[in-house]
Amino acid sequence: MNPIRTKFALQLTLGLACGYALPALATESGVDNIGPGTDGFFVLPLEVDSLPDHMVAFNLYYNHYKARKFNISSLGGELPDVEIESTAVVPRIDYLSPLRVAGGRAGIYIAQPWIKQEVSVFGLHDTREGMGDTTISPIVLWDMGKNLTLAAAVEITVPTGEYSTDRLANTSNNFYTYKPLFSFTWLPTEDTEVSMKSTYSFNRKNKDTDYRSGQIFHFDYSASYRVTDNLRLGLNGYYLKQTTDDKQYGRNVQFAGQDVDDGVRGQVFAIGPALHFTFLKYASAEIRWAKEFDVENRPEGEMLWAKISIPFAF
Repeated sequence: MNPIRTKFALQLTLGLACGYALPALATESGVDNIGPGTDGFFVLPLEVDSLPDHMVAFNLYYNHYKARKFNISSLGGELPDVEIESTAVVPRIDYLSPLRVAGGRAGIYIAQPWIKQEVSVFGLHDTREGMGDTTISPIVLWDMGKNLTLAAAVEITVPTGEYSTDRLANTSNNFYTYKPLFSFTWLPTEDTEVSMKSTYSFNRKNKDTDYRSGQIFHFDYSASYRVTDNLRLGLNGYYLKQTTDDKQYGRNVQFAGQDVDDGVRGQVFAIGPALHFTFLKYASAEIRWAKEFDVENRPEGEMLWAKISIPFAF
């Protein structure tokens, strides 16, 4: 999915506060094209081979994220007086075709968020609202029996939103990302469900800042229990770990003329409760909340997701 995370340029405010010329330190850190926590219960449909030849699902996501902490290792830990708030509405269209690839059914999906960003740092405030970055992905789904579906995809995020190095708040990250993806939905018992989506991000360079964010491993997870025929309760969350250093001007990111020891590598784990409701036989709605822990070089806050999914055949 698309980024529903904070997108902001801290170079100006950090320069004012610290007295250093920091062309991009923390401009890209804490920012990704993942949208952690996007996917929860029933990431994939079950019994894929029995579905009609042409299936479409309309999904509408709502996201709200708020953070009052931001950890940057090179500044010795938590930045003071930070408040970050992001609200997004994300329509996504999924299409499952009859075409077979490696024994699975091929499909494609595209998502286009509308984002409002509000950022306050060191007494300065900025707000921006508009179209975010577009994500498109071919996908292949394998029917492994009535209780298990596997899928592989490659998500491509295109910087179609607004970006400016002179602003604190942006609706675009201003770089391309390519993410190989693996996901599954599994029913271990008649009443329980487990889903996971894992990705690995390869980020291109932000040409306006000559900054290239490091590669990122990430997964969303959920587990639910059927309380009634239409209602499930469970847990959800996400984990993210940056695996390579951020780079600028062809070398590791620097602070005060020295390489940052940890390469501004980000990390976060989140967990929280969730609810899933089925209606109109095949349509569903869910709401999920998660609190972030063990955060490094990223904002630390709380994430709320809501989703409505309506499938139909033609």
